[in-house]
Amino acid sequence: MSSRRNKILGTIAGGGAVAVRGAAEALFSTAGKGLLDEGAREGLRRAMVENTAAVVDTFAPGLSMGPQATAAAKLIVDQGGKQAGALVAQEAARRAGQAALADGASAAAAKALAREAMKTAGREVLKGAGKAAGIGFVIDGAFGAYEGVTAYQRGEMTKKGALAHAAQEASTGAVATGAGVLLAAGLVAVTGGAAAPLVFAVGAGGAIGAKQILRRLVGRASSKILVRPVVPTVPDGAPDGGQAG
Repeated sequence: MSSRRNKILGTIAGGGAVAVRGAAEALFSTAGKGLLDEGAREGLRRAMVENTAAVVDTFAPGLSMGPQATAAAKLIVDQGGKQAGALVAQEAARRAGQAALADGASAAAAKALAREAMKTAGREVLKGAGKAAGIGFVIDGAFGAYEGVTAYQRGEMTKKGALAHAAQEASTGAVATGAGVLLAAGLVAVTGGAAAPLVFAVGAGGAIGAKQILRRLVGRASSKILVRPVVPTVPDGAPDGGQAG
């Protein structure tokens, strides 16, 4: 994959990760903060950032959060337009739970409110990952279609192979982009709030790394379905390599 194509894929995933950052922070507040101690959270965050940054530096050097990433995040949030309202509901549920405990109300009611907030935040994260995956499907599908058509025109692929290559690129692009968003959201949900550039880097690096792995596992269609060379047949009785009399 070209650096330019990796940057596009990373921008989509990084923007999607930034878009669901608030929902991931809500998950941390309701459940994630009790999973690890502060030292473990910091170690996990550092390792994840270093690894994903290395992937970005290798396959998409120069990629950073910019206007394109902001636009991608806005697009993902705007599709459906419910995340802001959902986060307000989560915050209201959290405060209601605190008030219930402070007033001596039942702990069961407070837990129910926390569970509802967690479900809402989880749905928002999955929704954001799905929207980013949809964009990744279209973008990588377009790249795959172009590669397939040009390979077919050069005689390097059959028509069936070109179609399979386009479908393969589209599907792996969707999975990789969604995985990048979920990776960044999961990190925030377990380790706590993080700055937007850091979340973007984890989402972008996760998507690019996942795409590389998927391409190796699935294999490129162009390497499997090539145009077979036409071998001239030898008439019965003629010596190998000879011509028919």
